[in-house]
Amino acid sequence: MLALAVFGCRAFDTGPRPAPDFVPSSASEVTIEASPRQGMRVAYQLRTTASLSGPGVESLSSSQRTATASLRYVLEVTRVEGDAFDLRVAEGDVPGIVSARFSRDWTPLRFGIEDQGQVAQMDPATFPVLGEGLRLSRDLAGHWRVGQTRPWQWTLSATPQLSVQMKGVASLKRIGTTGGRRAAEFEYGATGTGEYAATPIKIGISGQVWMDIATGFLLESRSTAPGEFSQSGQSVRLEIAEDRRLDRSASAGF
Repeated sequence: MLALAVFGCRAFDTGPRPAPDFVPSSASEVTIEASPRQGMRVAYQLRTTASLSGPGVESLSSSQRTATASLRYVLEVTRVEGDAFDLRVAEGDVPGIVSARFSRDWTPLRFGIEDQGQVAQMDPATFPVLGEGLRLSRDLAGHWRVGQTRPWQWTLSATPQLSVQMKGVASLKRIGTTGGRRAAEFEYGATGTGEYAATPIKIGISGQVWMDIATGFLLESRSTAPGEFSQSGQSVRLEIAEDRRLDRSASAGF
């Protein structure tokens, strides 16, 4: 029950994901920027798992300590200009129809839910399902050298009950190909403190991201976020794992 509250969405298991087949090259520098084509459809599958352990959850059954949510969404590129492009999200498990405009470095210029011809503005960083993928694309945009490390900040807000500000670093590890596409492989990590259900929590996050060099869109990302908090005076360990990947069979225009 407590693990399900981490997601607030339906839970089912689709099984483990295989590791991407990455072939490194000798390239040492790369620039990541959005270069979409009008009419592109970019479909993603998202799988998030939360697990609880420790003395504070010993009274829960094993099924109540773990929950998995599998979701999907499709980004449609509706317009491309010199320094910006428009996206629309009207398919999948996203609440409502999203209309957005981004610059080439994935800075949001407009983002919100369509409602009777108007767009209700929202913060894309905290938007359900989409938020973390859009933030990673923005944070990793720009020119990089292999081995370069940059300061990196992250806000973990899986539900309104969980809010953690974290600081760490992001690094470009390799440049190569995966699935026949040139890609850049990044790693990141951060730690911080915050609140879970009004209780102090310590948590960290680490992950990998593979960015498509030709289009600047995310190909795949994986992260784990272990943390610890107290419930009724007893320790509880929480771990959230997320796997987001491009569904190539449902995508078009690459």
